[in-house]
Amino acid sequence: MKENCGIVILSGGSGRRMGYVNKADLDYHGRSFAGQIMEELSGLGLPFFLSTGIYGNPNEIPDNCTAISDLPVDGQQGHIGPMGGIRSCFLETDADGLLFVPCDMPLIRAEMGRRLMERWTPEYDAVIWKTRDGRIQPLCGFYSRTCLTALDGCIGEGNYRMMEFLSRISCLVLETGREHLPDRWFLNVNDRDAYGRLERTVCPVLAVSGSKNTGKTTLLERLVSALASRGIRAAVIKHDGHEFEADVPGTDSFRMKQAGAYGTVVYSGSKFSVVKEQPGLQADAFFSFFPEADLILLEGQKQSDYPKIEVLRQEVSRMPVCDRSTVLAYVTDGGWEPEMDENAGGTETPEHCKVPETIASNNLDAILEVIIHFLDSADPDNSGSLKAAKAHHNSGGHAV
Repeated sequence: MKENCGIVILSGGSGRRMGYVNKADLDYHGRSFAGQIMEELSGLGLPFFLSTGIYGNPNEIPDNCTAISDLPVDGQQGHIGPMGGIRSCFLETDADGLLFVPCDMPLIRAEMGRRLMERWTPEYDAVIWKTRDGRIQPLCGFYSRTCLTALDGCIGEGNYRMMEFLSRISCLVLETGREHLPDRWFLNVNDRDAYGRLERTVCPVLAVSGSKNTGKTTLLERLVSALASRGIRAAVIKHDGHEFEADVPGTDSFRMKQAGAYGTVVYSGSKFSVVKEQPGLQADAFFSFFPEADLILLEGQKQSDYPKIEVLRQEVSRMPVCDRSTVLAYVTDGGWEPEMDENAGGTETPEHCKVPETIASNNLDAILEVIIHFLDSADPDNSGSLKAAKAHHNSGGHAV
């Protein structure tokens, strides 16, 4: 079935709370919402369709996207919402299955759609998401053509509620908590406040800290791999306490540096490397190098104020070295509880922060959930706020 599928961007809403504008045309990082979504989902290798609804074609429609207007429904006047778009796209295409996404979800990732389609089997009419707060996300779902009978039944009755439609079909529900995907990717920008928050969003920064030889690099490697497999783009910044030779002796860039060049750049069609002498550098000097990142991970920075995961290893150190108020979780080999020096400075936990939980280093799922909760708590109005991150994680909430 997956060979005869497509992707539909639903842009039919009136945008009342957004001032009656076509939300598909709203700007995000220099592209329209529709263009941003198409670029992200293009990796799925499926044809695109645009359910145009009320406003017709938005300004930016690539050549590989086919616009489909809502078909009229007998006895109805005007558009009937998402159910009309779903119905029209199945009737106007020969697709056996369609991945539907709303045009006001600019943070969507290909992994969200990929998992929906991978989990579909013929016994289901649809596969949809549920976020950590228990909300069903019916407009970000994969629907089989077999759902049309129930869809037409609801429309014939004049019942346009998506939840009623879902109650009449066989649905597989994927939970973001079990799949370890951020809830923030489901952010619906459906009013001016949400749009303002989106524009102010900054990349969260999290440190993996601890004493020397506790396993920070090993944990980072595992985390980066696990995050990448879920479509989460993590950049890593590592501080080296010793001056290092960035250019390998014998290379052209090394020869230019030895000749007295102030800096060197080596690049190809897909990557580049920059070496520049500059004293007094701090980790935040490099954050702007990764504008597409979902998360910046720092290795070390144990004395910093950045939120962090502290790694402890029984044979090296059982006592934390980081300020407890900055720690989201302790990761230990075996899950033993760290020893606390109550007389040491910087170890008191503020009233709004519970004592960080302790997680065994082999429990990667639990560590990932700490990171995902941290991502979801990184609202632009409290980005970098450890209080918000800890409160969010301790409550099990989310920030969509």
